[in-house]
Amino acid sequence: MRIGPLSPYTLEAEVAGLRFQEERSHEVLEVVSTLIADVRRRGDAAVIEASQRLDWAGASAATLRVPESDLESAFHELDSDLVAALELMRDNLRWFHEKELRHDWEAQAPTGQTVGVRHLPAERAGLYVPGGLAPYPSSVVMNAVPAQVAGVRELVIATPPRRDGSVAPAILAAAHLLGIHQVYRVGGAQAIAAMALGTETVPKCDVVTGPGNAYVAEAKRQLYGVVGIDGVTGPSEVVVVVDEAPEAAWAAADLLAQAEHGSGALAVLLAPSEEVVRRIETEVDRLMQDAAREPHNSDAETLEEPVASSAGDGETIFAYYPEAGESFRAVASAFVNLYAPEHLELHVGDPHGYLDEFRAAGAVFLGAETPTAFGDYAAGTNHVLPTGGAARFASPLSVDTFRRKSWLVEMNPASIERLAPAVELLAESEGFHFHARSAALRRKD
Repeated sequence: MRIGPLSPYTLEAEVAGLRFQEERSHEVLEVVSTLIADVRRRGDAAVIEASQRLDWAGASAATLRVPESDLESAFHELDSDLVAALELMRDNLRWFHEKELRHDWEAQAPTGQTVGVRHLPAERAGLYVPGGLAPYPSSVVMNAVPAQVAGVRELVIATPPRRDGSVAPAILAAAHLLGIHQVYRVGGAQAIAAMALGTETVPKCDVVTGPGNAYVAEAKRQLYGVVGIDGVTGPSEVVVVVDEAPEAAWAAADLLAQAEHGSGALAVLLAPSEEVVRRIETEVDRLMQDAAREPHNSDAETLEEPVASSAGDGETIFAYYPEAGESFRAVASAFVNLYAPEHLELHVGDPHGYLDEFRAAGAVFLGAETPTAFGDYAAGTNHVLPTGGAARFASPLSVDTFRRKSWLVEMNPASIERLAPAVELLAESEGFHFHARSAALRRKD
């Protein structure tokens, strides 16, 4: 754990030092742009060649799509307790996202015209589910449920296969649970390009969502505008704010939980004094020692290496306390609003009282009894959140990610008479003669 004081004068430098530097190297840019151009030109052939080179040698047009029977078999073979947990996650997410739905409306404006809004779902959405060290069935549920609530008719999953071409059964089972029939064993930038552009095998999607590595993020960045995206996400992050009497073990566990994400994930502790920081540091060390003594779990390879190598050498957890004479609450709120973390935990006596001051975070977890883990899995809120400071202007994955709006306008004689003179005047002032003429022709005189 790296520990240091914080003041308004050092705030910007500390946040800049924490901020993840995007891995948009020249190599990543070139590789992705070349691959996208190849998929645009050659479709399946380009996707298959990239998959053979990067993922599994047996990739072919015939094997890209996982048979539906495999999805059903994986579901029936999955541990029943895990199925129940996925169902709970699905049901809570559905309940939450249904609260987001907005209804179409039409109304007559004060000047007489009728205006309104239509909310229309995307026809087809592509969901990228990362592979890596462990399967992530939660990513299937978190991306699929808001799309389904939004009314998207067709969902497509792309996920990187293992070296033998197989896909993690938990991912296939989650797809079956959600009623998704199309799963493609394609990963990386080629998967994003295939879903965005369409190939002979992979259908073209209107929206593509889901996290991934630097190549996946760069592909989404380059293809935005061709396809809608949820955002360009980077490493995960959490800020834990504690008061003078925190549950030190709880705060320590929440900081260490962030290290399990690996790949540049950061955890930041904000405490009112150095003494409080040291108490939590002691608990961090104790929990790490306990974890090191536990038997290795081959199905959760994300724990041991990141915690031991990153958190242990101070690369992952940072802790700050206010310099002498500085207000903790003022410094903490200024830090949070500038850093704009993906997750913000408020381990304080009156967490709701902080909300007016702490205004930039992807998700806020209120009270010491509410760790990020609940939001990651079962509370009902979506765990796909803006990272890298994007919470200052971006929102979590939601129903709105998969819907678009259309305005409705209907003029009538009375509203034409009221509005046409202003339209004509404004149009002529901007040099648009036929805009003015178009409005003028509707007038009775």
